[in-house]
Amino acid sequence: MTVDISLKKMWAEFVVWMKLINMEKGIAMRVEREEFQKYEDIDLIALFKVVWVGKWKVIFVTGIAAILSVFYALSLPNIYKSEVLLTTVGASSGGGGSFAGLGGLGGLASLAGVSLGADGVDDVTLGLATLESRIFLTDFITRREILVPLMALESWDDGEIEINDKAYDLAKKAWRIKKPGSQAAYIAFMGKFSSSIDKSSGLIKLSIKSQSPVLAQQWVTWLVEDLNDSTRDREVEEAKSAVAFLEKELKSTVVMDMRAMFFRLIQKQTETIMLANVKKDYLFRIVDPAIIPEIKFSPGRAVICILGTLFGGFLAVFIVLLMHFLQPKKDR
Repeated sequence: MTVDISLKKMWAEFVVWMKLINMEKGIAMRVEREEFQKYEDIDLIALFKVVWVGKWKVIFVTGIAAILSVFYALSLPNIYKSEVLLTTVGASSGGGGSFAGLGGLGGLASLAGVSLGADGVDDVTLGLATLESRIFLTDFITRREILVPLMALESWDDGEIEINDKAYDLAKKAWRIKKPGSQAAYIAFMGKFSSSIDKSSGLIKLSIKSQSPVLAQQWVTWLVEDLNDSTRDREVEEAKSAVAFLEKELKSTVVMDMRAMFFRLIQKQTETIMLANVKKDYLFRIVDPAIIPEIKFSPGRAVICILGTLFGGFLAVFIVLLMHFLQPKKDR
């Protein structure tokens, strides 16, 4: 009995002791928070005083940054963007493609050694890949003679294109610098060209950015024309090669079923050639043609000025605080 009373007394004393410890910890933590808040307030006030003392430095640096931002924004040329909206026609839909629509003759054509051209690549993917290919764009730049405005365009003003005379001599039609190669021209053109596909509708948007709104509209229109022509020419060439091959095989076989199959294949390829020559929009059809833009696409001069001024302000505050803390304590 005496032992139980002693244990209960010890437990009660332990509980009281733990409560006292917790109370002391709570008081200490509260005091620390109050002290920290006091010092934090003091530090913030001190920093504000430092910035206030150096306010003229802040104003001066911020003003310089704002002026430089304005001059930089005004020095940037206007960039115009022209867009064309397309839908795919499908070369194979009009008889294009080497042996599209042959149905049951496909197996016989394969036995005859003729490729059906079924590579599993859809027209849109193939067309866009062709548009961005080096061989197509290099040929496009050369055929349309746009290398000079592409690589040496200096400005555009009131419908007049100004060429950088330090790079190209218009009178002599000769480059004053090393003539840009096909790779440099390709990279420059790809920097101005962009394409996108609306997955829901399947519509394709092509766009060209340029200092000249006229060139932007002209180039993106030419791209569609040349892509259709290039696809048509390729399909016609393949069809002609197939006809030549089939006529050769026709002469060398006496099996009536094979001869009938060759006649039908030749007829199909002849239809392909005829339809290709009458179709203007062979791969892509224009839904919304490109126009000469009247509103610039970039630069956003107001945004440049605002960001430049904010950057100058933050830089000025940082410089003032840095100069303050680098001073000896006795001079602060």
